[in-house]
Amino acid sequence: MNLFHALDPTHVTYLLVFGAGAVGGLLGRMAFGFLGRPAETRRREAASDGRQAARNARLEALTETMPGVPYEFRVGPDGEQSIAFIGDGATELLGLAPEPDGFYERFVEHIPESHRGEFLRSVEEAVTTRSHWRQEVPFDRPDGERIWLLGSAEPDPQEKGALFRGLLLNITERIEEERRREQVIRRVTDAIVEVDAEWCFTLVSDQAEALYGMKEEHLLGRTLWDVFPRTKGTRFEEEYRRVMRSREPVRFEERFGGMGTWFDIQVYPNPDGGLAFYFDDVTKRKEREEQLREREELLRSITENVSEGIYRSTPEEGIVYANSAFVEMFGYESRDELRAADPSTFYADPAEREALYRQEDEQGGLDRVEVQFQRNDGSTFTGLLSTQQVDAPDGNQVYNDGAVTDITERKGRERRLEQTETLFQNAQDALFLIDVRQKDSAASFTYRRVNPVYERKFGYTEEDVRGRSPEEMFGAETAKFLEEKLQACKRRREPLDYEEKIPLEEGTAYFRTRLAPVIVDGEVRQIVGTPRDITQRKRREQMLKSRRRKIEALYRGNSGLLSVENRDAVPGRIAEVLQEVFGFPLGHVALVEDRVLVPKETVVEDLSRMPEPKAQPLSEDLVATRAIQAGEAVVVESTGGLENDLDYGTLSTLAGIPIGGHGAVVVGKEAGTFDALDLRLLEVLGGYATLVLGRLEREERLVQAREEAEEAAQLKSAMLANMSHEVRTPLMSMIGSADLLREDLEEAGLEGEPADMAEQIFRSGQRLRETLDSVLELSRLESGAYTLDDDSAYLDVVVREVAQELNLRAHEKGVRLEVGGPGASVEAGLDETAVRRIVRNLVENAIKFTPEGGKVQVRVEPEDEETVLLAVEDTGVGIAEEAREDIFDAFKQESEGLDREYEGSGLGLSIVDRLTTMLGGTIEVESEKGTGTRFAVRLPR
Repeated sequence: MNLFHALDPTHVTYLLVFGAGAVGGLLGRMAFGFLGRPAETRRREAASDGRQAARNARLEALTETMPGVPYEFRVGPDGEQSIAFIGDGATELLGLAPEPDGFYERFVEHIPESHRGEFLRSVEEAVTTRSHWRQEVPFDRPDGERIWLLGSAEPDPQEKGALFRGLLLNITERIEEERRREQVIRRVTDAIVEVDAEWCFTLVSDQAEALYGMKEEHLLGRTLWDVFPRTKGTRFEEEYRRVMRSREPVRFEERFGGMGTWFDIQVYPNPDGGLAFYFDDVTKRKEREEQLREREELLRSITENVSEGIYRSTPEEGIVYANSAFVEMFGYESRDELRAADPSTFYADPAEREALYRQEDEQGGLDRVEVQFQRNDGSTFTGLLSTQQVDAPDGNQVYNDGAVTDITERKGRERRLEQTETLFQNAQDALFLIDVRQKDSAASFTYRRVNPVYERKFGYTEEDVRGRSPEEMFGAETAKFLEEKLQACKRRREPLDYEEKIPLEEGTAYFRTRLAPVIVDGEVRQIVGTPRDITQRKRREQMLKSRRRKIEALYRGNSGLLSVENRDAVPGRIAEVLQEVFGFPLGHVALVEDRVLVPKETVVEDLSRMPEPKAQPLSEDLVATRAIQAGEAVVVESTGGLENDLDYGTLSTLAGIPIGGHGAVVVGKEAGTFDALDLRLLEVLGGYATLVLGRLEREERLVQAREEAEEAAQLKSAMLANMSHEVRTPLMSMIGSADLLREDLEEAGLEGEPADMAEQIFRSGQRLRETLDSVLELSRLESGAYTLDDDSAYLDVVVREVAQELNLRAHEKGVRLEVGGPGASVEAGLDETAVRRIVRNLVENAIKFTPEGGKVQVRVEPEDEETVLLAVEDTGVGIAEEAREDIFDAFKQESEGLDREYEGSGLGLSIVDRLTTMLGGTIEVESEKGTGTRFAVRLPR
């Protein structure tokens, strides 16, 4: 018998749907009106008399074949009651012989006393009123089995007296099923609906009405799919149709998107070919389950990321959960392997295990009890065990939750601590030990001991330091610094390194001290300190800082020197740099005037120790004249080695640095030698001074030439001549000095800012030289001073040679340089120098603007009998259309201003354009931004 049940606000109504195997129950309902119909059914039947008539006809037909025990119950004129007839089935059903005499009395005796009175009253009422009798009653068979009977009878008015004919049915299964249904019904809080074989609603409970927001009368006769179209194509439709086809009940949980609700749905087939549905809203349960899953995931995430082994167990199942740390701690490969093991084997000592069990039962748990555990491989370890009993949420289960902390290492540390006494006394480094005492929220520190090395290095014995605080040892200021470090070490619970400066009798010493905490039972009890002398390293660092400061100061000083506008101001500026950067006892600047070295500026710490310098002829043996003649720095270790009569006072060592042919810088010391870096920096200073003086002289000559020249061409020629000679000479000196400085810094192993600055000076000089060459060449072209010859030149040879010269530059940038051509000589009556310059400028320009991985291709070939084509094509950044008109202007690049992307003077293409014009040729450019550029130069043959 399948059950479907519903609840309404006033009473519980049962709807029995009988299968083929429940004929007895069906008989009770059909033959004698057993089981009140549900209120919903009555309303439905009242609405359709035709359906009810058909159903009654079907029930009467079935009644003729229903099994049971028939009987006749007679009531005499005097009210005596007896069984006139009892069917043979009484023996099988009741365990009583089917003898009418005394049968009624025997029958009543087997009805339990708790129900006997009610039974007799119902019989008496039917007899008195001569009305239909119906009663459900328990019956205890003679063999002790209790069954439930349904008795029904109708009075026969044709007989004198009263004769009731009826039937006894065994309804034990139905009663038990109803009890089960009652248990289920007590849990039901939601909706019940029925549909017929055509999916039309035939029943909608009050809860279903509230759930759908529609009354039953609005739903009856409408199909499920019309009312809930969103169920089509979902699991709801799939399961409903499966039950309709198979006639087998199903239960499932699914979320209905149209309502945003989760349902526990039971679907049962009805005998009329339809279905009955039971909807239980389980949204809150689903939400709780999701929250529970999230909490479990969070808890699992937390437990999986701690070092302690965490587990949960029950007396019945043993370990039901263990985190990874617990599994690994006990030497198992997986949780399944761990759970399969006997937990009693986790303890190394069975006696200790039993004692722990008793203690846990008595106290309800354990708190950080030290236990000797045993791993899967038989090895042991020491751990702290904490446990507690936890009730499951449903109250039906008690869990034992526990945590194990492996303290094997701590135990080892304790053993090692016992060995530290010997190690402490025999350590090669100085050691001190400080006791840490915690009082309230503050910690205090006192020295406990020092080792022999500390005693020798610092002069304090163990007796001197024992029990004394840092303030008592070193004073308030030093103690404050030290206690801050001790507090940090204690707080961080890990080693701490710091540097400190300690004044000693022989001078200031620098130490790098390492503090290491000694942790016992989870607390920092002591701190071991190891001071190491780093005085030499600090001095080296200070020297490097001093050198860096000198280089920076020299750079600033040279910048100011370059801005000097007259010759007389140069010596004073040089003297300022000498004093600011170097600080030698003597700093002297002299310039050459009419082959006489004339003193200009002198900086001396104590003028009384040295006579005022005087002008000396260049023929005099002076450190300055030696430097001018040598063209490089000259050092005189002893002034006595100079063949002159000058009084140098207390100075013994001199160095002279030439300022080109303009003069010299002289520095002096009372003792010792000059640092190589100082000499290099002085040479750089001399180079800058040479550049400035040369510029000033050229400017002076240019002014004179401007005044004397009658035409602008004469002025330009004079300027070109001077720049070609005078500017190039000091520039090359500066480049050479920077190159030497780079090499010396590299040999000295000095890296960082000094080396970077030397590299910058060298590369800046190179760029300045290239710019100078371009400016001179452009000036010659503009002034008409550039001359061409008409000797034949082999253009293919020129192209290959230029490509070979620039191949290294292209390789360093990661650009592939290719040369193409007809494979035969390309001869033309052109100036080879001019052609070479055109090729070089175009190829250099292409390499510069082509990023790494790009390609530059150079081709030269006869275009026709009268023209040669030179093409340079790259895959570089390209030129914007609006910038192409100006690229041949002098000092022009596509990107201008301080944020220009590429280095260069912007003269290369301007020179190419002018040379091409002078040679009688033309130049064209094709470019697309971001793709590349192609220059085509056509020259006459």
